[in-house]
Amino acid sequence: MRCLAVITVLVLAGASPAADVTAPITAPAQTVTIIRQTPGGDERLVYLAVANPTATARSSLSLHCRVAGKDVTRALLDVPPGGAWDTLWLPEPVPEQLEGSLRQGAETILWSGPLALPPVGDRRVLIPSSPDVQLGDLKPRMLRGTNYYPRHYPWPGLWRQMDEASFTTEFAELARLNANTVRTFFIHDADRGLHRPEGTFTPELLARIDTLLRVADRHGMKVMLCLYGGGGAPLSDLGFWRRYLRTGVEPFLYDGRVLMWDLMNEPGGDKGPKATPELSRWIQEMWAELKRVDQGHLATVGLCWQFDQLWDLGVKPEVGQYHNYSGAVGVQPAGQAPVRNVADDLRSIAKAIDNRPLVIGEFGYASVPDDARKDASEARQLEISRGVIEGAEAAVASGVNLAGVYNWCAFHFAPDWMGKGEQAFGVIRLDGTLKPAGELLRDTYQRWRREVQAPWERRP
Repeated sequence: MRCLAVITVLVLAGASPAADVTAPITAPAQTVTIIRQTPGGDERLVYLAVANPTATARSSLSLHCRVAGKDVTRALLDVPPGGAWDTLWLPEPVPEQLEGSLRQGAETILWSGPLALPPVGDRRVLIPSSPDVQLGDLKPRMLRGTNYYPRHYPWPGLWRQMDEASFTTEFAELARLNANTVRTFFIHDADRGLHRPEGTFTPELLARIDTLLRVADRHGMKVMLCLYGGGGAPLSDLGFWRRYLRTGVEPFLYDGRVLMWDLMNEPGGDKGPKATPELSRWIQEMWAELKRVDQGHLATVGLCWQFDQLWDLGVKPEVGQYHNYSGAVGVQPAGQAPVRNVADDLRSIAKAIDNRPLVIGEFGYASVPDDARKDASEARQLEISRGVIEGAEAAVASGVNLAGVYNWCAFHFAPDWMGKGEQAFGVIRLDGTLKPAGELLRDTYQRWRREVQAPWERRP
C-alpha cells in the first residue's frame, strides 16, 4: 500500500488541554489526492488519524479549524480503542497549515495546535459535479441494465486488478447490449490495503472507483453502487459501518455519474431483512445514516422479495428493488389454470409499495448445468430471460411503474474461478460473442431505447 496523507491527533485520556498541545501531528506524503467539485467550489479530502489509548470508545468528538478566515467544524465518528481514521473536506486551495482543536462535546478541548497538511500529490483525482438523477426522471423501461463484475477478475478483483484500459474494453462490450446503466458492488478489502481495518475507504480505492465511473460515463451509462457487497466487520459494529459508509459515499455526493445507492445486497437472503435482530438494526441505522449523509442521490435496497419486512423496519426506499430468480413464466398462459408469472408478481409488488418506481435488480439463469441447476443451458437461460422481459412489458402496459431491469450478469466468468454453473450466468461468452439471452437483451434494449430515452441519452 502506498503512503497516504495522514494527520495524527492523539487523544489523551484525562489530560489537561495544556498537556494535549504536545500531541504529535504528522502529515506524510500523499500519492493520491482526492478533490471533489461542489456547488461552492472544489474541496480536498484530508485524512485524520485519531489515536485513542483508552480502553473505551471516544464519542461526541469534533474537529474545529479556520480556513480562509472561515470556521470549519467536522463532527467525527466514534473512535474505538487504539484509534481510527476519519476524514475532513477543506476548500481549495488548502493551506499548508491550519490551527485546529479537537473537542469532546461543546466545551472539553482535548487537543489544540497547528495541523500540517500535505501538498497535492503526484496523482490528482478530481471527482466531478454533475446533476443527480431525480425520482421524477425515472420512467417505465428507462433503465436498461446489467450487473457488472469483470470477466477475469470478479468480486474483489474488480477493485484490485482493473485499470482504465481494462474497464474501457469491457464497457465497450456492455455498450453493445444497448445498456445505459450497470449495477456493481463495494467490497471491504483490508487485505489489499484498499480499506483501513476500521472501515475507511483509502484514496487509492476512491481513485479506482472514479476510474470506473469515468469509463461508464464515457459509454453513456450511470452506475448503481451497492454499498455492502461483502466482507468487513460484524454488522453489530455500527461504528465501523458508519465509517465505511461516510468515506465511501461522501466523495460522490455531487457526482451524477452515480445513478443511485443500493444499501445492501439481498439482506437476510431468503429469510429477509428481519432474519436477525442484528441485521434489522444494521439496516435501520445505516439507512438513516445514508439518508443523512446524502440527500441528493436516489437509494434502494436489493431484496430477494420481502418488501413487507423492509417496510416493517420503517425503511421505505424511494426506488423499490427485488431480484427475480423464481423461474416463473412471463404472463399467465391464456386458457390455462393459474400459474405463477412475472407480470402478476410485479403487479403485486407495485400495489404493496404504492407503485413507486421499481427495478428488477437481478434476474437470469446459468447456461451450464451443475448439481443445483441440472436443466441449465443457453436455451433455458433464454427462456428465463424472455419470461422476465415479457412479464415486465405486460406489467408496464397495465400501469406498473417498472423503471427497468438488470440481468445477472454481463459476463460469463473465466474458467475455474467458481462453480461451473455460478460462473455461467453471464450473457456474453468468454470470446465476446452473445449467448441467445444476450441477443434478446440487445434487441429488447434497443427497442426500449427508441421508445423511452433516459435524460443522459438525450441529444441537446
